[in-house]
Amino acid sequence: MSRKRHTEQNITVERLEFQDLKVLLAVAEIGSFRQSALHLNLGQSAVSRRVQKLENALGVSLFERRPTGARLTRAGSSFAARARSVFNDLHHAVDTAHAAGMGGDGTLNVGMIASLSRGALRDVVAEYAANHPGVNIGFVESERGELLTLLSHRQLDVVIASGEFPEVHGDSALLIEEPIYIALHDEGLLAERSRLAWDEVREAHFLVSATEPGPEIHDYLIRRLARLGRRLHVTRHRLGREGIMNLVGLGLGVSLVADHWRGVRYPNVKFVPIGDEDERVPFSLAWRPDNDNPALRRFVSLARVHAKRNASPSAASQRPDPSP
Repeated sequence: MSRKRHTEQNITVERLEFQDLKVLLAVAEIGSFRQSALHLNLGQSAVSRRVQKLENALGVSLFERRPTGARLTRAGSSFAARARSVFNDLHHAVDTAHAAGMGGDGTLNVGMIASLSRGALRDVVAEYAANHPGVNIGFVESERGELLTLLSHRQLDVVIASGEFPEVHGDSALLIEEPIYIALHDEGLLAERSRLAWDEVREAHFLVSATEPGPEIHDYLIRRLARLGRRLHVTRHRLGREGIMNLVGLGLGVSLVADHWRGVRYPNVKFVPIGDEDERVPFSLAWRPDNDNPALRRFVSLARVHAKRNASPSAASQRPDPSP
């Protein structure tokens, strides 16, 4: 092929537009310029100009114009078949890109030191999963250090845990500030109270997990009870949250939980608010700013919406209390 002819073909292709193909295929399917114009909500002259533009660019007649309608020529039939394939492929490419941009497919890996039994995180995950069924959501529970390492190496997209994240770990946002509860055996005197002060539990035997969030609970207890001048009585167990709660139900001690852990019932366990009414523990999410995963962007956006909703005083007052 000569250089001149190759250049001419490139110019011809560049002159074609998506709408040209759409009009061509509509006339080919319907067999009428007038009916195609009505179907496309265009003027008949606009349809004719589009087809004429294609014919001029290609140098062939695509339709035989007849009083009874329009019929594809041999060249028109060949071009329309190829054009339909291109048109469908382009549609598919647009839909795929749109779905990816909306987080409509792909994978989202979430690391957390939290419970999905109730609360803001559960609400975010439930709404996100409902809105983006094509996203494969994976969850990892581990210690904070390991989760942040996985986040740094892009093996996790987002980490959710108590407290706030330093800037060195990337971008972060507050999801919610939750009240603190003490988990007690339901037959004790303290379980009959509607709220407890820290001074009233200074002699209690606290049970915490040796793994997260046990160390965080231990640190929180030290901050709250050290000023009371009492030696903290804490036992660490190599158990998860369920194991600790079952020990509480057996009367072997008490433990602390944030509000979102209370969505699970445990035998003989009662949750009672502790501390001042405005005492709260923040829960935040962190992600790497260089992570361009569209599924992550949608998750963060939804989490921000829920964060604003949770910050509303009216929303907090309307939140149901599931404690027994």
